[in-house]
Amino acid sequence: MKSPIAIIDCSIENPSYNCMNQIIQNFNRPFTYHWVSKFGCESLDKIKEASGYIIFGSDSNVYQRLEWQIDLAKRMKSKMENGIPVLGICFGHQLIADIFGAQVDMVTPDNKLFEGTRELEILEDQFGFVKGEKFELFITHHYEVKELPENFVHLAQSKDCFYDGIAHKDLPFFSFQGHPEASQDFINHHIEQELSNEKLKAGFDGGHKVFKNFIEYIDKL
Repeated sequence: MKSPIAIIDCSIENPSYNCMNQIIQNFNRPFTYHWVSKFGCESLDKIKEASGYIIFGSDSNVYQRLEWQIDLAKRMKSKMENGIPVLGICFGHQLIADIFGAQVDMVTPDNKLFEGTRELEILEDQFGFVKGEKFELFITHHYEVKELPENFVHLAQSKDCFYDGIAHKDLPFFSFQGHPEASQDFINHHIEQELSNEKLKAGFDGGHKVFKNFIEYIDKL
């Protein structure tokens, strides 16, 4: 039996059960769930070594330097250094970039919210992604990665977000500013912009691609 992939929920008020359930339904493998922003990171110590880690988004931001954020970032850095793959999503994307020395800040000085769907373009052949391919992800964010340290790869960009996707040059990590985990419930509660059926399909298809590539990468190790 395959080792489970740990889903790390960083939501502040309500757990992301619908997003987790969507991933479980789409992929035939075991997962574990950890609401670290509510209960801390200790539950990660109580499971068999995970085959990978997925860090969900959060209404908090990395510059709050909350105790659970600091603990999670250190743990995930250690996991990567020991060869365990990590996928960062929105806040998770920013959290890992930050611990390696990237600059994270508001997208605009007036703290504008970017929401809806966004097409991004892959810039490097990495983790199953092919340079030049384009797909859409659901988005809702005020913050973004502004500058990358030298040990990172610029994986994807879009017209509104330069570092829409990043990867580590040497460690098993990649991440996106968008929300590949977004379920219909997530969209209903976090994205006010009305989305056409075409946009919804594009967002779900793009999200599935991200998780498919992550899981296929894990299974090749």
